Amino acid sequence: MKNRDDEAPEAVDNPAAEEAASAPDAAAAVPPDGAAPAPRSSVGQALREWGAMLRDYYLTFDRRVLGFTRLMLGFYLIMDLCHRGAWWQEMYSTEGILPNNVNLFRPQAWGAFTIFNSFSSPFECQVLWAFMLVVFTCLFLGYKTKLMQLLSVVLVTGMNGRVLLVENGGYVVQNLLLMWTCFLPLGDRFSLDAMLASMKRRREASADELNDRSNVLTPHQLSPHVTVMGFVLMIQLAAIYFFNVIHKTGVNWKNGTAVHYVIYVDRMATPMVALLRDHIPNWMILVMTRCAMAFEAGIPVALLSPLGRVWARRLAIFMINALHIAFGFTFCLGPFAWACCIFSTLLFSAEDWELFNETMRRPHRARTIIFDVKSPGAMLVCRILKRLDHFELLTFQEGKAGPLGIAVAGANGKLVKRGAAFAQALAALPLGPLYAWMFRAPILGGIFDAICASIEKRSASADLGLTLRPSFTADGPSPLRRGGRKALVVVRELLTVVMFAGAVNQAMVELWVINRRWKAPQPEALRVLAHKARYLQGWFMFSPNPVMDDGTVVVDAITVDGRHVDPFSIHSRPWTLREPDFDLIHAKSLWLTQAWGDYFNRIHLPGNTAYRDSMKEYMYKLPQRTGNPNDAIVSGDVYWIVDQNPRWNEKESYKLEKNKLFSFDNPNIPHTRAPDPPPAPTGIN
Repeated sequence: MKNRDDEAPEAVDNPAAEEAASAPDAAAAVPPDGAAPAPRSSVGQALREWGAMLRDYYLTFDRRVLGFTRLMLGFYLIMDLCHRGAWWQEMYSTEGILPNNVNLFRPQAWGAFTIFNSFSSPFECQVLWAFMLVVFTCLFLGYKTKLMQLLSVVLVTGMNGRVLLVENGGYVVQNLLLMWTCFLPLGDRFSLDAMLASMKRRREASADELNDRSNVLTPHQLSPHVTVMGFVLMIQLAAIYFFNVIHKTGVNWKNGTAVHYVIYVDRMATPMVALLRDHIPNWMILVMTRCAMAFEAGIPVALLSPLGRVWARRLAIFMINALHIAFGFTFCLGPFAWACCIFSTLLFSAEDWELFNETMRRPHRARTIIFDVKSPGAMLVCRILKRLDHFELLTFQEGKAGPLGIAVAGANGKLVKRGAAFAQALAALPLGPLYAWMFRAPILGGIFDAICASIEKRSASADLGLTLRPSFTADGPSPLRRGGRKALVVVRELLTVVMFAGAVNQAMVELWVINRRWKAPQPEALRVLAHKARYLQGWFMFSPNPVMDDGTVVVDAITVDGRHVDPFSIHSRPWTLREPDFDLIHAKSLWLTQAWGDYFNRIHLPGNTAYRDSMKEYMYKLPQRTGNPNDAIVSGDVYWIVDQNPRWNEKESYKLEKNKLFSFDNPNIPHTRAPDPPPAPTGIN
């Protein structure tokens, strides 16, 4: 059976294309009798062909790809939110390292705005976390998709802009990902919105109507989505990699040793890399460095190449994901690696989706759904299955289906019911085998069968208020609605151009390779666009040289019972309060999250001394986090511990330095501070 997705018409969703599709082609008009046909301009024809090619190459998205991107984006946001939940209070509440009143009166950057400043107490922040989880889940499911996209932009940019002391390039990429995709119709396919609209558009009441798939998707949903955002996204992705690679001008990138130094930064290195790095041979280091440079240089070429478009895009997808999955498992870089992987899903083409359909469609999974036409509940289940059946492997047939009202005729013609029936029906759906097993599993399947048995003993349809209603097919959108959609398309494209202009201007101001040669002006309006929600364009990761040293903050605090502890030790393995550890030389990863690692790296800088009082207040509240009143801190010293990464051909760091940043005394606990010990005598040469 041919898949409905293969029948996509040529129509596009912009006013010019719709008018062109409805108006007669002047060049193809039949001339009057006796008149010679007007010669077709070869130049005009060539320009039209080139224009169509450029449109298809750089301005067009397959709506199935956009639906897949939404699924991946929603899942990514949910996982990122759960990851941040471990240190949610420490970063975003008044009990954390930077209370919102300090953030309001001492802004961390010009023009920065965050909705998180409106939430103060731990309880308020917990409510905000729960709300964000609901929003991201709705985005994943595709419910009220456009509203959820807008809310996600506000919430994610606010979350990333709340504590700029922990901001890195990954937060900027995440902001840009949410902002740019907000201009795309991510809910047109594979969404609850699309399913609910389809069920509202047509109500089936018989097996023949269920087997008719002609109106499941509208011509709008089957058509490609044409927008200038296609070009903007290609330029944005190409810029990320192009400027990252051309800024890597240091000697360690040129001689291939850069990766050696980076993997010994224990503040960023994952525990897995810390265990393996001493056993990596030099030739492999050279290969990894050259591959990273080659991938960053090759991705822009593959993205923008008009030659072999399908395979060029596939190559770009491979390089982006290979590069960033390696980054994600090697370093604690926050959302950077995974946000870039989500960006890459927008590069899939219609050809890729057809290949997916051909590969995943299994005719042997075709099944016949037997249902009781008099059961409202069974009819509702069949209507839902019809819209989920993108491979069109399910056939619906009226018949005796038992007390539940629905059954499945298996491959051997035998009728199966309850959990076994749902397992076979779901296995025919896209990716169905991934979750159909649950209905076959002994325990889960038994629970589902028990639920079905309970439903069979009562009138579930009546309990849910379901009734049988006659078939119905709605008319298409009214002329007024179609006109409104065209107006929204124009507004969308204009806003895209405005945001792109702001991004280009911000890149000219921020990128070293440009601003060191020419000081580009930045109008106030464009500066606001870039800085309010941190849509920055500074692409110089590990440039011009990789990080050659390693450092972290260590606190030597004294508790009321005389113990020396590091209040921040509870945020790293084994996540218990312990004595300060100054031995950075022999560290095997500090087991810090990206947020804590960057916080320590930034708070030691002289430009951030204004935020150290908040750091002290956070340490004074240690007993609230440990539950032990004896952990109350009387006084302490804060140090920046730094060493140099191992030299080439060596495996051990060297030149450990212990730099005292400041001392503190808890004003809430009276005490007499002991004098500092005299400096150690220096040797005589």
